[in-house]
Amino acid sequence: MPSGLDALICYAGNAVAGRGGQGEFLRQMVYALDQLPQGRVLSRGAKAGRAECVNLQFQGWRRRAFDAIAALPVLRRRNDLLTLLSDVDFDSQSCLLLDGVGLFDGVMGQCSLTLEHASRKNLPVVLTALNTHLDNVAEVLADEHRRLGIHSPGFIHPRMRARVSREIERATCIRVISELAKQTFVERGVPAAKVRVVLPAIDLDHFRPVPKKDDVFRVLAVLTIDPRKGAIYLLKAFEKAAIPNSELVIIGATGDRWSRAMLDQFRSRLSNIRIQSADVLKDPIEATYGQASVFVHPAMEDGFALAAGQALACGKAVITTDQTGAAQLITNGQNGYVLACRDVDGLVDRLKQLAANESLLARMSAAAPQSVAHLGYPEVAENVARLYCQALTN
Repeated sequence: MPSGLDALICYAGNAVAGRGGQGEFLRQMVYALDQLPQGRVLSRGAKAGRAECVNLQFQGWRRRAFDAIAALPVLRRRNDLLTLLSDVDFDSQSCLLLDGVGLFDGVMGQCSLTLEHASRKNLPVVLTALNTHLDNVAEVLADEHRRLGIHSPGFIHPRMRARVSREIERATCIRVISELAKQTFVERGVPAAKVRVVLPAIDLDHFRPVPKKDDVFRVLAVLTIDPRKGAIYLLKAFEKAAIPNSELVIIGATGDRWSRAMLDQFRSRLSNIRIQSADVLKDPIEATYGQASVFVHPAMEDGFALAAGQALACGKAVITTDQTGAAQLITNGQNGYVLACRDVDGLVDRLKQLAANESLLARMSAAAPQSVAHLGYPEVAENVARLYCQALTN
């Protein structure tokens, strides 16, 4: 651990440790702050061995408004408004807990008011972005919805974009989780020197290679079935490839009405598509990544795609898109392939190639774990600590 890091470091994330993607990132940050002399974690639910954990409850009028919106059929699809209500509530509580703090680290979109208070105290601030730049997310989703003919409320509330803009301006530095994400910030006018890349961690004790128990060519995806994650293009490619003795397994749920209808159409034609409910962070690897021949992540936008890193750790060749941060871990032909978004024909070719060439698939699978050997919890905690040291001395 770097020397000179004696200040109280406060990390804030509107998540429950281990629940979903943000929850897994929170779990990593609890570990990182546990390694520091003084750490404080603000969240919706976390426990630490050493760091102080303050669990903020979502209650009061914003929670009542959240529940009312979620209960109304006309409004329950307004995920933008629900997210905003939860994040503003979390922020309004976090801003009151800065006493004694030497550095604040908050998740983008969840700490606008807290950063305002931190600025008044002249505290250095790390702003953590778990996706690409919010404007990039909005543009990608709007374009994809137009292509697919989806007419639904916006994914991102205008007030959220305004909050993020203020956060970016006030931050001492911005932590992103991939080179792709950094590029989207720089393209939108954020100085490159202000943006630091710290890749997320992978639990290498849990995610490890295990023997596959059958001869089915099984394509695995771990994602929410929605337009952003590109599931429709994986489904199209799997159907078009028509590989004998094959199966497509998707661990995840459908995110909206359009996605459910789309999935039902494919499942009505193909009996070898299976939707599986599982917690990849807790369930035995044999029941999740261990059953796969190859892993596919076809996202339109993803700041990193932790599932791709987990698959590599489990010894699976990974096929992903160039709009996924984890693509920087892939060397074409060695541990997987990187394709353009929506490249159905390219994905068909790669799936057929790997299904037909067992020795190639075996070589790529054997090379996969080394791709993420540097992303264990201790190594990433060191990287986070170095970032904090830099922010404190700037």
